[in-house]
Amino acid sequence: MTQSKSIIVIGGGVVGISCALSLQADGHDVTVLEPGPVGEGASWASCGCIAVGEIVPLSQPGMLMKVPGWLLHPEAPLSLRPATALGLMPWFARFAANSIPTRMRSIAADLAKLTFVATDDFKAQIADIGHPELLVERPVLKLFDDEGDKATMGAAFDLARELGCTIDEISGLEAHDIEPGIAPDFRYAAVLRDWSYVTDPRKLVLKLTEAFLTRGGRVLPVSGADFERDGAQITAVVCSDGQRLAADEVILAAGTQSKPLAKKLGVTLHLEGVMGYSTALPDPGVELKHTVFYPKGGFGITPYEDALAVAGTVEFASLNAAPKWRRADVLVKRAHRVLPGLRTDTRERRMGRRPFTPDTRPIIGRSRSIANMCFATGHGQLGLTLGATTGRIVADIVAARSIALDIGAYTPDRFHHSGRADVGTNLQGGRNDD
Repeated sequence: MTQSKSIIVIGGGVVGISCALSLQADGHDVTVLEPGPVGEGASWASCGCIAVGEIVPLSQPGMLMKVPGWLLHPEAPLSLRPATALGLMPWFARFAANSIPTRMRSIAADLAKLTFVATDDFKAQIADIGHPELLVERPVLKLFDDEGDKATMGAAFDLARELGCTIDEISGLEAHDIEPGIAPDFRYAAVLRDWSYVTDPRKLVLKLTEAFLTRGGRVLPVSGADFERDGAQITAVVCSDGQRLAADEVILAAGTQSKPLAKKLGVTLHLEGVMGYSTALPDPGVELKHTVFYPKGGFGITPYEDALAVAGTVEFASLNAAPKWRRADVLVKRAHRVLPGLRTDTRERRMGRRPFTPDTRPIIGRSRSIANMCFATGHGQLGLTLGATTGRIVADIVAARSIALDIGAYTPDRFHHSGRADVGTNLQGGRNDD
């Protein structure tokens, strides 16, 4: 039986609360630090997908060739604020280096190991809290204007299929037959069979948090600010309000804030915050049953239970930068290309900051320099997808249980080039692909 420990989870987003629930199930005394409104982190401004096939890194050559032009255009799917540009150059250099085919294949294989078990882990999680209805098991559609548009995704589709994803290519008219609200003049489309989506990402995090609290957990409305240490051991977390919380174990799941917190412990994370935007349309005037992506426009549309959500874009900016709501409005305007009958009179705009690593892999596991911290961050666009899976892995690490898959590729120590990392009882160390 697992020995009960006092555990502090820094971050109460979908990854942090999933870790907290898994650790709580092992009998630990768990406290979550979450300064923001519950459920209003990165995932609430997303397409809400369990993105099983999202395994090919963003650094794929077809995408990378468009980046220079995009960066100069304030309304492009990927943009960079000028004030942030200089500081981000080292990150972008590492990001570009991962466009090498061998590295892309390695990254995709590592992401597949996690995402291919994500649906089962997620279903087990929501069944455990008594809300299986939060998941809608329907494939998603991707739409392409023409042959050139489709070719941008060709290599990514080929690699995803090779690794086990199910992707059917159909005509635009067939996509229109599946979803009559879609414009009939798309030339091509794809059906991603492995994907699904949640009814509402904010509601998901709220229900997970409610279950955690009902089972005796604590959520404090503060952030982690610093640490007290005894050599390689963290003895306490110092909160933003001055509280000192003693801990046997600490889980760092603070999203974009994980980088400065790790730095206080001497751990360097190649992690940058990316702003994503979403607009909820409660009276859309069209019916949609599947999530629909328009890669050329840089967005997806998901039919949540109370609204259609138009979400997307990647904007690099400082952590204290205010949202540029024009980017959200541009997505809504472009959404009419997909759904010509879309009504947008009533809308609620949202923004979330996603923690991205240059190799697209999340950061999961221990650093050899800190004995009692487990990292659970850097999930980028896969936070909601991998929340339950990450929680299960973190609980196994804390309990020193054998883990079915090798998680060495996700170690925080992969950002150091001084050797291999000891991140678990059954790991062989991480690669330095970034």
